[in-house]
Amino acid sequence: MSNKIKNMLSKLMFWKTFSDDILEENELDSFFKSLFINAGSEKELILELTKTKKINHFLFYTNIKNASNILKHGIRPVKELKLKTNEEFVVWDYHQRQESINLDFDVSSRAHFWKWLSDQTINDNEFMVIGIDPEKLAKSSKNDWIFNRAYGMINVVEAIKVEDINWILIRDEEYFDLIKTIIKDEELKIKIYISHDGMVRTGEL
Repeated sequence: MSNKIKNMLSKLMFWKTFSDDILEENELDSFFKSLFINAGSEKELILELTKTKKINHFLFYTNIKNASNILKHGIRPVKELKLKTNEEFVVWDYHQRQESINLDFDVSSRAHFWKWLSDQTINDNEFMVIGIDPEKLAKSSKNDWIFNRAYGMINVVEAIKVEDINWILIRDEEYFDLIKTIIKDEELKIKIYISHDGMVRTGEL
């Protein structure tokens, strides 16, 4: 495995708690004060932050049961979900809101996520993390983004296209082959990773 992939994986281990958060609120305030706030949109400022802090991906956390729907229709706010008869979709309101989608940075400590998770009953194997390319999202999204400095999250007030997704990380072996099949059938340029006991492998298509 290349050092580039190892570095990426070390940042996206969603079951791992990091002690230091390089995106603390005070630091974010200082960063934004150093820019000409009125010179650009919130989206432009966030993209500048991704370059300064070496943020490669935005992260979306959801239930593995939603994999098929997301790979076919993208990540949609709750009000835009369209399900088939008897289709199950598990909404995690930490990231998926009624009218928008929240996204974390890949360098975040996930402290707010772990706090939210402590009140939920969720098995480790239900986790699915989706890595979204900031540049692709910036080009495809029509509306400006909203940056929640207190939580260090981005709020996107529209659906996120499948084409903006770079990779998926899961822990469930049964869904591994299903997701590989969907990616192949839909001809998607998405990498899939699966992790067990600290070991990560790639799904070769």
